[in-house]
Amino acid sequence: MVVSTRDRNIDSSRREDSRKGMVDRCEVFNVYPHVDPFEGGAGDVNFNVVDVQLVDVPLDDAGGAITIKRARLNCLQHYHGLLQGDPWTPRIGDMVLVYWLTEAEGIVLGSVTSAQQEPICRSEATSEHQEIVHKRAPWEQPLLDAHTKAYVAFQYPKHPDCFKWWPKTRDYITMHDCPYGHARPFCDKLAPCTCLDDLQSGTWWKVFSDISPTELDKPQRVKFHHECGSVEYWDHDGTFHLHGAVAGVLRGYINHAPKGTIEVKSASNVANGSRMIVVAPDDASHTDDYGEIAWDLVNIEKMCLVRGYKDGAVRLRSSLDPTGLVGRAEVFLGADGHCYLWNGVADASVEIFADGQMKLKSPRIVLDGHVEITGDLSVRGTLDAPLSGVM
Repeated sequence: MVVSTRDRNIDSSRREDSRKGMVDRCEVFNVYPHVDPFEGGAGDVNFNVVDVQLVDVPLDDAGGAITIKRARLNCLQHYHGLLQGDPWTPRIGDMVLVYWLTEAEGIVLGSVTSAQQEPICRSEATSEHQEIVHKRAPWEQPLLDAHTKAYVAFQYPKHPDCFKWWPKTRDYITMHDCPYGHARPFCDKLAPCTCLDDLQSGTWWKVFSDISPTELDKPQRVKFHHECGSVEYWDHDGTFHLHGAVAGVLRGYINHAPKGTIEVKSASNVANGSRMIVVAPDDASHTDDYGEIAWDLVNIEKMCLVRGYKDGAVRLRSSLDPTGLVGRAEVFLGADGHCYLWNGVADASVEIFADGQMKLKSPRIVLDGHVEITGDLSVRGTLDAPLSGVM
């Protein structure tokens, strides 16, 4: 049977055009994300599909690319269920691999690298050790070459968000708007990003392992840092610390010690601000001349304080005198009833002892008004004038 040349050419063309069961490199030139509900067969039918054009195609007689396009290809999903999942579509200009179900219907298997879209550097990677990196940045429209019909120029990523995990140490960081990746998008050794200690600016969340090589923090620490300078961390021994900052200048902080003692301070400078301490029951490290302290509120600049003790006593003191040795005024309320009011400048006091005795001490005592004495009167000094009514 003789077959015409025309028929043979048609058959050959059909075999070439049929892509069923094959995989091609393609470039995405349109994306259709799913936005509105598809209810009852009506509504948005854009189920995260893309339009692509084949990359490996011959050129025409003028040297231009022969454009072969396929519309609305579905994309392979990592996880998917009814109204749930992790939706994924490549972006315009991305190089993808497509598995063809028929000549025009295919499934996008995933993205691949290209000369135009160099992969991110992993500055510590070797053949035996590779960091895990997830870096994302706002998308910008690439430039299309009018002659080859391919996307050839892509913008460097700006303001990226990044996650990085080091498999040898198990340290990892999540960085928002990474200033290092923004300034040097290659993310190579000059970024820098070779260990957690390299990354100090920006907004980030760090987790240090028990074998972390950190020199600035502690192993097994979890730490959050905001770009304004505020920082918060948790240590393996139970320590918790929150330090506020404005424009990089540290302000007040809250600190939780392993035994449960909590300290709150309104300024970072040792000599400024006010401080409050609530002491844990089994923490005996906070004491003064009156016993173990239970809670303490101090104005550090003036050194005035309100202090409670574990035995139930309470002490109040105004600012220190010019010598800085004693309070200008002080009140003490003892747990056993012993109490006093003391003027530290004139060394005058009123003291009531636990047994009820009272002692008044002053360079001069003036009683203005009627004084009635129902018990005995004993005068150990002299009287300036006789007491009226005293026989």
